[in-house]
Amino acid sequence: MPKTSRRNPVASALLEASLVDPGHPSTRRVRKIVTPSGRRPRGNFPSRKSSAPAKYESLIEKMVLRVLEVAPSVRKIVTQPQVFEFHDARGKRRYTPDVAVKTDLLDFFIEVKDDSFSSDPKTVRKMRGAAEHLRHEGLTLVFVLRSDVQQNGLQDDLEILFRNRPIRGRFRDDTDTTMWDPEKGTCPPPEIQQRWDNAKRACDELLHRVMRRDPDDLLPVVSNN
Repeated sequence: MPKTSRRNPVASALLEASLVDPGHPSTRRVRKIVTPSGRRPRGNFPSRKSSAPAKYESLIEKMVLRVLEVAPSVRKIVTQPQVFEFHDARGKRRYTPDVAVKTDLLDFFIEVKDDSFSSDPKTVRKMRGAAEHLRHEGLTLVFVLRSDVQQNGLQDDLEILFRNRPIRGRFRDDTDTTMWDPEKGTCPPPEIQQRWDNAKRACDELLHRVMRRDPDDLLPVVSNN
C-alpha cells in the first residue's frame, strides 16, 4: 500500500491559496498545456473543485478529471501543480504531477498513464524516480490508468451527467460540490439523479482502489544502461 500523509503540510500548501511549495524551492514554472497547436486533445475542464481552470492534455486526463469532479471525497484539485526536481542515476530530473488532490483525510498527487506505459523503460525509470522522491519527502503519488477509469461503462455515465449538469458559476471555497446544482439548487429528473448518486459512489470506490495499489507494482525494474 502506498504511504499516505494525513494533512501533509506540503501538499496542503499546494491546494490552498499558494501553489508554491516551500519545501521544494524549484523556480521552474509548469509548462502551459492548453495551446492552439498540437494534435492531442487538450482543453479546460469546468471544475467546481478548482479555483484556477483545470486543464487536461489527453482524453485519459479528461476522464480522470470527471472522476475527481464527481467523487464526494475529493474537496479540491489543482492540475499541473508544481515542478519537482530530483537526481537519479542519470542525473537531474524534473517532474510535474498531473493533478494534486485534497480530501478530508489526506492530500496526494496523481499521475495519469495509459496501461502500456510500463513497457517503455525510459518512462518507467522517470516514474520510479519521481515516486521514490515524493515518498522520501513524505508525499504520495498515485497512478491512475486508462483501464481504471473506463471500467464498467463509468465514462459513458459521466458523459451523460456532464452534458446535463448545470454550468458551474463563479468558484467559491464553500460550494457543496456533492450537489447536482450547488449554485442554484435545481434538481435533475429522477433518472439523472439516480445516475448521479450511483456515479458518486462508483468514483469514490475507484479512487479508494487505486490509492490502495502500491505504485511499485506498476513499475518493473529496468536497467539504467
